Amino acid sequence: MGGLQGNIMSDFFLPPVISNGMIIQRGFSFPILTSKKITVTFLNKTYEAQPKDGKFLITLDPSEAGGPYEMDITSEEGLIKITDIYIGDVWLCAGQSNMEMQMSRLRDDFGEEWDFIKKECETELLIRQFKPPQEWDFSGPRDEITGGSWLKPSDQTLHEFTATPWFFARFLHEKYKIPIGLVITPWGGTPVESWMSEESLLGYPEKIKLGRLYADTAKREEAVKISCAAIGEWEKNLLNNDSGITKQWEKPETDISSWNEMILPGSFYAASDKKEELDKFCGVIWLSKDFEVSSDFASHNAKVWLGTIIDSDKVYVNGAEIGNTGYRYPPRKYVPQGLIKPGKNRIVIRVVCNCGDGGITADKPFRVFTDNESVELTGAWKYKIGAKTQTRPEEYFFQRFPTGNYNAIIAPVLKYPFKGVIWYQGESNESNPNEYEELFKLMITGWRKNSREDLPFLFVQLPVFTPVSDNNEQSRWAILREAQTSALSLPNTGMAAALEFGEWNDIHPINKKDVAFRLFLAAEKTVFGVNNTSPGPMVKDYKLKNSGQIIHIYFNNCQDGLITKENLPCVTVVGNDGAVNIPAIIEGKDCISIDISSVKNPQKILYAWADNPRYRNLFNSEGLPVIPFKITIK
Repeated sequence: MGGLQGNIMSDFFLPPVISNGMIIQRGFSFPILTSKKITVTFLNKTYEAQPKDGKFLITLDPSEAGGPYEMDITSEEGLIKITDIYIGDVWLCAGQSNMEMQMSRLRDDFGEEWDFIKKECETELLIRQFKPPQEWDFSGPRDEITGGSWLKPSDQTLHEFTATPWFFARFLHEKYKIPIGLVITPWGGTPVESWMSEESLLGYPEKIKLGRLYADTAKREEAVKISCAAIGEWEKNLLNNDSGITKQWEKPETDISSWNEMILPGSFYAASDKKEELDKFCGVIWLSKDFEVSSDFASHNAKVWLGTIIDSDKVYVNGAEIGNTGYRYPPRKYVPQGLIKPGKNRIVIRVVCNCGDGGITADKPFRVFTDNESVELTGAWKYKIGAKTQTRPEEYFFQRFPTGNYNAIIAPVLKYPFKGVIWYQGESNESNPNEYEELFKLMITGWRKNSREDLPFLFVQLPVFTPVSDNNEQSRWAILREAQTSALSLPNTGMAAALEFGEWNDIHPINKKDVAFRLFLAAEKTVFGVNNTSPGPMVKDYKLKNSGQIIHIYFNNCQDGLITKENLPCVTVVGNDGAVNIPAIIEGKDCISIDISSVKNPQKILYAWADNPRYRNLFNSEGLPVIPFKITIK
C-alpha cells in the first residue's frame, strides 16, 4: 500500500483534528471515530476499529507527555502517515470576542512576542492551535466538526494565534515544559445560551423555541433574504444620495471653508454646535482636516491612527484612500504609503452612522506619526453631512441564537479529552444580567455531562467598561461579575479577576497578557494544586461592632495582608436616605472596618459595584484585587 502524508485523506473519512502537528491530551484515552474501518498503529500498539452507531471507533490508550510521534492509519485506500504528533495538555478555549481576539490586534503593544518567536526554535516551542470553522446548527448536536487544522507558531503565523489562549499557553509551557494544545472556539457577540444544549436550557423553553425556529431551513433563508434585501436597499440609497461621493469631497482641492466645525474626538452630537442636525443622526458625515508637516516628516514612513469610529469609515489622505473598516470595534490603523508631502496635507474621513450614536472614540490615539515625530489630530475638524437616512435595518446573526454554536462546535469537540476549559464571555448577556448566574452554571454542568464531570473550568470575570462612575446596585456589569463569581461554587472552577485590565472606552481591551496570567494562576490552583490566592480576596464574613456603628468585613485569599493603592479604599453604604461613599480602614491582615454611624438604617455595602467603579483600589499582597462585593446587612 502507498503512503500518504498528513491529512490528505483525512478530508474523506478522518476527523479534522487527526492531522499533522496535532496534540493529544496526556493521561486520557483518545477516541478516533471514522466513517470507514481503519487500523491505527501508534506508540508501538495496533488498534482495530470497532463498529459504533453506523461508524467505526478506535480508542487509543492513555499516554504520558512526549513526542514527536507518528501514527499509521490503514484503510482500503492505503496508508496515511500522520506526523509531528505530541502528547501534552489540551485546553478548550471558548467565549466571545475578547477570547477570540487575535495576536494581530496586539502587534503594536506586544511586539516582544514576535521577537521571542524569532529567537525560539519552532520545534522546541511546543504550542499548537486548532480552530474549527465557525458554524451553527439548530437541528441537534453534530458528531464532528467540518474542518480545521493545527497551526504552529512562527513569526509568520503568530498573528493568527488567539491572544488570551496564546499567553496562557506560554505561561504553562514555560513552567511545565510539556506540549500545549489550544482548541479555539469563541465567536464574537455571542450570548451564553448560544453555547448551551437544549437539555441545559430545559428551564428556559422560550430560548429552546427560538433556537428550534431556525432549524427550519425555509424560515432561516426567508429571514436572511428579507434582511439582506433591506440592508442592501439601505446601503444603495445611502451611496446614491451621498453628495460627498458625487462631488468628490475627498479631494484636497474641495473648498471646506463653509463646512461646519466640531471638536474631535468625541460623539458627533456632543462635538458639534449644531446639535439639532446630529441628534440621533443616521447617514453619512464627512470629516476634513488640514495639517502641515516638515520635509523630514514627509521623508519617513508615516502611520495614521484614528482610534475607533462609529460605525464604519473610509479614510483619504490627499485624495487617495488609505483604508476602510466596516464596523465600529477594530482600531483604525492605516498607512498612507508615501502620500504625506512636505507642507499642507489633508485627511478626510467618510463615516457611516448606522444607529444614531456616531463618533470618534475619545482617549484613543488620534494622530499622524512617524518613528520620530507626531502630528496630533485632536481639535477642530470641518464636517458636512453627505446624506441622511433611517436606522440601518437589523442583520441576522444566527450564531447569537440559543443552542446553535453548541450543536455545531462544542458538542463535537467535547468527545475529545481536555485538560480543562478557559472561558471569556458575558458582555452579550448585558441586556438580562439577572439570568446569567443560572445560565452560566447550567452551561458548565452541561458541558461536563458530555465530557467528564470533573472537567476544570476557568473563566475571566468582566473588566471595567464605560466611563468611571460611583457604585450603583443596578449596574449590569456588576451583576454579571457577581454571577460569574457565583460559579466558583461549582467544583473544579477558577476565576481570573480582570477588573483593572479593562478600558473605559473599549469593550475589547488590549491587555490580554495579564488576563492570561490570572487564568494561569487559576489553573495553578484549580488544576495543578499550587497554593496561591487566586482569584483574589473574597468576602467570607462580616461583623457589626460598637452597637452597630462599625462594620468589620473579613476576607480570604489575603496572603501577607490587604494593601491599598493610592488612597484609602472606599465603599458605598446604602441606607434610608440613599447611598453614601465612606472610606474603609485596613484592620490587620484580612479585615477592613467601616464607620457606618452616619448612615440612617444602613442596609447594604457595595464595593467596586459599577460598570467602571470609581473606587477599586484594594488588593492583597500578591497584587490580586479584592473581588467586587455586595453585602446585605442583617
